[in-house]
Amino acid sequence: MCGIAGFNWQDKAIIEQMGQSLRHRGPDDQGYYVDEQVSLGHRRLSIIDVSDRGRQPMVFEDLAIVYNGEVYNYQEIRQELSEIGYQFQSHTDTEVVLYSYHRWGPECVKKFNGMWAFCIYDQKERRLFLSRDRFGIKPLYYYFDGERFIFASELTAIMQHQLPRQYNDQAVNFFFYQKYVGADRAIFENCRKVKPAENLIFDLERKTIQKSRYYDLEEEIAGWAAKPVGERMALVESLLVDAVNKRLIADVPVGSFLSGGVDSSLISAIIAQNKDDFDTFSIGFKEASYDEVKYSEIVARHIKTRHHVKYLDVDELLAQKVLGWIDEPFGDASLLPTYLLSQMTRQDVTVTLSGDGGDEVFGGYDTYQAYQMAKYIPAAVARAIGPLAGWLGASEKKLSLRFKLQKFAADFSGNIQRRHLDWMAAFPDRLRRELLGEHFIPAEELINIRSDSDLLSVQLNDFENYLAGDILKKVDAASMLHSLEARVPYLDYRLVSLVLSLPPAYKIRFFRTKWLLKKIAADYLPAGIVQRKKRGFTVPISRWVKKSDLIREFITDRRYYHDLVNYDYVQRMINDHAAGRADNSRPLWLVFVFNYWNYCQVKAQN
Repeated sequence: MCGIAGFNWQDKAIIEQMGQSLRHRGPDDQGYYVDEQVSLGHRRLSIIDVSDRGRQPMVFEDLAIVYNGEVYNYQEIRQELSEIGYQFQSHTDTEVVLYSYHRWGPECVKKFNGMWAFCIYDQKERRLFLSRDRFGIKPLYYYFDGERFIFASELTAIMQHQLPRQYNDQAVNFFFYQKYVGADRAIFENCRKVKPAENLIFDLERKTIQKSRYYDLEEEIAGWAAKPVGERMALVESLLVDAVNKRLIADVPVGSFLSGGVDSSLISAIIAQNKDDFDTFSIGFKEASYDEVKYSEIVARHIKTRHHVKYLDVDELLAQKVLGWIDEPFGDASLLPTYLLSQMTRQDVTVTLSGDGGDEVFGGYDTYQAYQMAKYIPAAVARAIGPLAGWLGASEKKLSLRFKLQKFAADFSGNIQRRHLDWMAAFPDRLRRELLGEHFIPAEELINIRSDSDLLSVQLNDFENYLAGDILKKVDAASMLHSLEARVPYLDYRLVSLVLSLPPAYKIRFFRTKWLLKKIAADYLPAGIVQRKKRGFTVPISRWVKKSDLIREFITDRRYYHDLVNYDYVQRMINDHAAGRADNSRPLWLVFVFNYWNYCQVKAQN
């Protein structure tokens, strides 16, 4: 796992500066390639073939590559390339990716099973070829103003060029709507993300960009759907096991996150079946409604792993450190415990497997349950739930009943996709219009809102937005800050399309989520773990908003406000929250995150 950077002119000093800003992503080595057309930089976290033979940028004939990721089936592709005459100088997957492009061109990425973000400089064709993996596990940003083309693993590296830090209105709206900057947007003007499953070619002579998608998830789902359900069902477990085993390939120690939830527990149990000397990792919280250590310990004893547990404080100092470092405003507070978990995990291993993606693939979110329930509830009844929920007492517990009921009622729209997005939202349109005033952009201009109304379409909505923009961004950011590689078996592309092709009853049955995954897990884990209620992984935001001096300062002091945000409206939200008239903890948290992040940007410019 690594950090990559580059641009379309010659400047050794600035490419080295970009590389230094990405040092946390690759502390083991650095390398640069500079000629009259391009400058490329690489920071290396050595995972496979840790020798100098794996150093990047790697050059072959008239090609040079900077690569971040892992292709788990690289050995099979290497064998195929060897049989047609390619001779390898290393045992890295980087060399396999480079030779694959030499042999098959941009189509080579269709052969890869893994996670990646890379750039290949094709000197002969005078172009840069950029690619990002199918689901956006690894990040890849770029800047283009008509002349200068700059790319990197993080916006922080791109901003080493002293570019204007002007915020993009669509990105700001997206952040306050869904708590992250999604789709192909980035917070700064002229900056974008390469989308998941997208190839991008930058023509160095014409200075033009050409984009194409190399993978269509819906086509893959349709292909599986043509096969009998029984045949598909019989393949799921074996594909999952194979996906896990492929992600254990490394020349450095490998472990696994283990929260005690079914997703990470099943991954760990599959590993433990064939690996005796294995480490699992979990962190605990002092507040009971947030702590899951006892469940992770039950699983660890059952599958006989060497389990590491630490009780760590998620406090204001941590929030300042992480939120000030991240390259875009990011409002998912689970970033903070994920950072701490990654920190403790890195003390023992360099690679960890994670259970992320299990909810999207197998149908595990509360909003999926709400979707099922909403089909049987008339709109008039739903609207009446909100006022009734107001009689319930305020609670600082995670996802209180009052919060769930009020959210269910307030955002009960006619369009199922819009309803799902609004249930996930901190500031749906009716609130964001007040917050952003003339800068307000409605949801339908930010996100492609599908017209479909089945469970699969809701899951695809999350694949297009929430998964890459929030979940995978969080895991990559938190783990790479500690030079830890996180691998996600549930997002093996073969498994994803297969499971999504199954009928809804295999995901949610009798309002119980992840039916199929739990059925598989029953053969690996204790029944109490398999059937227990999903808890999530976050921090006590409601209590923080009420009691934190830091948060209070940044949401009450006008000096910290950008012109985009309506100060007076936020103060009314604070008063309603303090008086118990509304649970505004989540939207107020986003205001704090944005204000604090903006404050750090202003400091960086001065």
